[in-house]
Amino acid sequence: MTIKIRPLSKGLLYLFTALTVSIVSAQNHDISEITGRITDSKGKIIPLVNISLKGTPYGTVSDENGHFKLQVNKPGRYQLVMSCLGYQTKYLEADLNKAKRLTFNEFLFESNTTIDEIMITGKSEATILREKSYAIEVIESKQFKNLSTNGNDILGKLSGVNIRQSGGLGSNYTLSLNGLSNNQIRIFIDGIPMDYFGSSLSLNNFSANLIERIEVYKGVVPIHLSADALGGAINVVTLKKKESFLDASYSLGSFGTHVASVNSQYRDTSSGYTLQLMSFYNKADNNYKVPIYLVDFTTGKESEQATWVERFHDAYESKMFWLQTGFTQTRWADNLMFGLMYSDNYNEIQQPTHAVGQAKIPYGEVSTAEDKWIVNAQYENNNIWKHKLGLRSYFVGVFSDNINSDTSSYRYDWFANKTFFHENVGEIENRKTLLTLDVTNILGNTYLEYQLNEKHGLAANISLNYLNLKGSDQLKNQNNTQFKDPNTVIKNATGLSYTNRFFNDLLRSSLFIKWYNYKLESIETDYQGNESIPVNIDKDFVGYGFSGTLHRGKFQFKSSYEYATRFPELFELFGDGLNNVANPSLQPERSHNYNVGIIFSQKHPNGHSILSFNAFIRDASDFIRQEVTGIKARHINDASTLSKGIDISGVYHYKKALKITLNGTYVDIRNNSGNNKTNFHNARKPNEPYLFGNLQFTYQFEEVFSKADRFSMTASQYYVHSFPYRWEYLASKDKEEVPTQYSTDLDFVYSLKNGRYNISAGIINLLDQDRYDNFEQRRPGRTLSFKMRYFIHSFK
Repeated sequence: MTIKIRPLSKGLLYLFTALTVSIVSAQNHDISEITGRITDSKGKIIPLVNISLKGTPYGTVSDENGHFKLQVNKPGRYQLVMSCLGYQTKYLEADLNKAKRLTFNEFLFESNTTIDEIMITGKSEATILREKSYAIEVIESKQFKNLSTNGNDILGKLSGVNIRQSGGLGSNYTLSLNGLSNNQIRIFIDGIPMDYFGSSLSLNNFSANLIERIEVYKGVVPIHLSADALGGAINVVTLKKKESFLDASYSLGSFGTHVASVNSQYRDTSSGYTLQLMSFYNKADNNYKVPIYLVDFTTGKESEQATWVERFHDAYESKMFWLQTGFTQTRWADNLMFGLMYSDNYNEIQQPTHAVGQAKIPYGEVSTAEDKWIVNAQYENNNIWKHKLGLRSYFVGVFSDNINSDTSSYRYDWFANKTFFHENVGEIENRKTLLTLDVTNILGNTYLEYQLNEKHGLAANISLNYLNLKGSDQLKNQNNTQFKDPNTVIKNATGLSYTNRFFNDLLRSSLFIKWYNYKLESIETDYQGNESIPVNIDKDFVGYGFSGTLHRGKFQFKSSYEYATRFPELFELFGDGLNNVANPSLQPERSHNYNVGIIFSQKHPNGHSILSFNAFIRDASDFIRQEVTGIKARHINDASTLSKGIDISGVYHYKKALKITLNGTYVDIRNNSGNNKTNFHNARKPNEPYLFGNLQFTYQFEEVFSKADRFSMTASQYYVHSFPYRWEYLASKDKEEVPTQYSTDLDFVYSLKNGRYNISAGIINLLDQDRYDNFEQRRPGRTLSFKMRYFIHSFK
């Protein structure tokens, strides 16, 4: 299906072009140069060594031959820092007052305390001390870049995180984090809320090759992540390299799956001028087989045995191109970038999203599509006023067109045969739908942090969010009435925080307060679309909280509390015109969130181990929940919901060869509304797994056929305990629940020429176990994939 996209504002295009031209014409300064070559103590080349001048934005990395070149546009005496995972950091004096060209040919000693390429780490050097008091995990994507994987697959390996998909590539998914799901957890790209990028750009289709790391905040959300969140946030940090590079990959998988990605950056090290391209293309037929109890529509009888049939209307296609230009790592800005993005997707729908199990009558023509243009500008400088003041700011304009279509007059069977049914009746219900939506979303954010002294700091953040939604549906009057006039939503958030640290950084804490304003102008209509009842909301909210951490030897203790607020999102308020019904009167939800945790770290003669334990409570009011009636769903508010749980994780590293990871989570989510006489009081929330975990083994071989290659094998075992998909009091024993699920995955990666050429093969669900989504709809069985990746850095 093709959508006509309205032209992007001429003013915005003119602004983007003018900024690009002015940036390209920027003049360079007088340049000094530091060059050299890095090897280990045995003379072996070490690529990807971080080379930087301490306390400055100047930095680069060594290339595949160990060579590096660092250009500096300011004379002075500097401390040159050479660091690399698995090696001891080296410090050297570099005096550029006496010479404009210096050469350092150095070797690094191996470190016995290294961990693998995936490591729990802080967000950045500028903010690591402030954020360590939060319950945060960060997973770096380096190991995953050679695999056929996406953002969801990476997240699913963390404790407390559970990802459930309804099908193959591009299908709907549910992300849960410590008892909260979907929009209750805010997802960001480089600190910008990801929800507003739409379905064409989500974790389910975001290639691992675009990701540098993913930060997961469990519970308290720091104020620099400005959007409202009920109790958790995920920040996807895209590639932030200091050198020019090219990263291209192609993956081929089962069920007609094709995934391609091309990412490139040119950076002039003398001026800092940077030009970036990030792109991906995804396509899948999703034609895996499912067991169906076929119905004879002549007699109305259902077959006694299941027949395995191929899904025929579940294809998915998406693409994204993101071009950015500006300056990075200069004296006057860490980051000043202007960008233009285009993304789209097309998704066929095989059966009702909320149907239990496999539908007797499949859809044959129902589909959704989205086209989107995005303009963005970002500025960051953490070196203002003698490095005491930091500033981060962004502006984003999102302009999207959507079509949700149910226009077929035919009925399909599971063999893709069609029969004429009725001229005016669609496949979903007894009326057709052709809903077109124009969405405009403007976001702005500014964050300031000021370091009073070595022990105390202040920060402030202000966020503005404007959304306008308008559309038409000439086939369904209910949709036409709901969207013919603009629906507007305005969300503003302001935050202040104070951080401190004492006793040589052994004790750190943070206090914060947040102010929110929520405005909505919309209508409510009836099934026929004859009524139009205005809905106007204008409310203010206050949130607050604290976090703290204490280091005692090998132990780190953490605790945090936040009184949080989250506003309803576009999909929750207005539905999709198909299976999800609008509810503009939906109220914001609030929650008291408590977290306590312990981390134990132990260094061994040949390795390192980490154990962590986290306990949490979420006491929520006006909890937003999706209520399913038949095949339709509508978001409603539950008066009170109480969630309690724990998650544990353990990591063991042996030298640079073996890594073992274990994660487990238990969460108990109960309806706390009403009293003991109410049927659903204290009932477990449906459609939520409450016990799940995973176990992974990775072993790596180096110098298999040459000195510049490596081979790794990873085995992963996943477990999800059975859980009810209806309220427990309504469900019959052993019937209305999703069964216990297991999955065993294998990955093999071979890299040569120090990572320039990479090939990998993967098997998901090796034993072909039965796997389901949260309504017992079957997911794909055994899935094979093969990926090729080419990566070159430091090119000119």
